[in-house]
Amino acid sequence: MGLTGKGEQADISGLNDVYRELCDLVGYENMLKLYAQYKGFQVNFPTRLYSKEYVREVVKKESDGSNTKELARKLGYSERWIRKIVEEVASSETKNNKQD
Repeated sequence: MGLTGKGEQADISGLNDVYRELCDLVGYENMLKLYAQYKGFQVNFPTRLYSKEYVREVVKKESDGSNTKELARKLGYSERWIRKIVEEVASSETKNNKQD
């Protein structure tokens, strides 16, 4: 089998394990793109999908005081951390209102 992946089935049996796993997850062509972009690098993925800044904005927009658990699940953070952000956002808004 060929190695091009274009119009023919690629033989992935010779790939290193990590590339075989990537191939299973994202397909052969996308695995090749990742290989070309990151070969030689050690890549670590953060445990959290969303940045703290993004989470802060979502909490600011969507928090109603009773949906902490829902937001925590949706965003992949603990309820405790979401409550902390809610408090920070409320404190910041209070501070901004006093300055106006």
